[in-house]
Amino acid sequence: MSSLIEVNGPMKGQWAMITGSSAGIGKACAITLAKAGINVFLTGRNEAALKEVQKSCKDFGVQAQYLVGDLSSRGFVKELVDWSQEAAIFINNAGSLVYAPILEVTTDECAQMFSLNVVAAYDVTREMALRMKERGRGHMVFITSLSARNVNMHAVVYAATKHALSAFAKGFRLELKKDMIKVTEIAPGMVDTEIRNSVTHPDVLKAIASRPFSPISAQDVADSVLYAVSASDGCCPDLIELRPRLG
Repeated sequence: MSSLIEVNGPMKGQWAMITGSSAGIGKACAITLAKAGINVFLTGRNEAALKEVQKSCKDFGVQAQYLVGDLSSRGFVKELVDWSQEAAIFINNAGSLVYAPILEVTTDECAQMFSLNVVAAYDVTREMALRMKERGRGHMVFITSLSARNVNMHAVVYAATKHALSAFAKGFRLELKKDMIKVTEIAPGMVDTEIRNSVTHPDVLKAIASRPFSPISAQDVADSVLYAVSASDGCCPDLIELRPRLG
C-alpha cells in the first residue's frame, strides 16, 4: 500500500514522533513515514535498536533523531515532548502485553500494563496535544487493537487497557476537533511482532496455534498509518480496523 500513496503537501517534510519505535509496529511506522519523506523523532528503551532504525530512516534522505527513555517516567515524558514538540504527527504506539489466563496474571503485571498502555500513553498524548493546540494543527494516531472492542481469552487485561486507550482516542478527537487537530485510531488484530516472542504459557501457545488465520504484519499497520496521515485536510479517517484473513 505505501508505495501507492503520495503524502500530501503539508505533511511531506514535516516531523513525526513515534513511541516504541525500536521494534515491531513502531519501527515499521518510522521507516514507512521516512520513505514517504517525513522526518522522524524516534523513542524507545533500546538504544542499539533505535540507532539501527535511525540509519534505515536516514537512508531515505530524511532527518531522523532518537531519544532513549522510559515513558513510565513523568520526567522523561516531559523531556521527550519538549524535544519533539515541532512534530506535526504523533504515533501513540508503545505498549506491553502479558498473555496468560486471567487468574495467572499478577496484580503487578496488570499494573505494569495499565501504567504503560494507558497512563503513560495519556501523559505523552496530553503533552503533545498541548503543543499541537498552540500551533493550531496536528495529527495524532492511536495504535489500539481489535481487543479494544472485543475480549479474548488469555489477553483480558490487555483488552482492558486497549478499551481505555480507544476511549482516549475518541475523547481527544471530540475535544481537539475545534483546534484543527486530527485523531485517528488504528485497531489491528493479531500482529506478527516481537511482542509475541515472550509467550511461554502452554494454554496460550495452543490457542494461538489453533487459530485459522495468520497474523497480519507490522508493515500492514504502518501502511494504514501512512494512509491516515496522508488524507487531505478536509478528511480524517477516525477508525481503521485491520483484520487477518482466513487461510
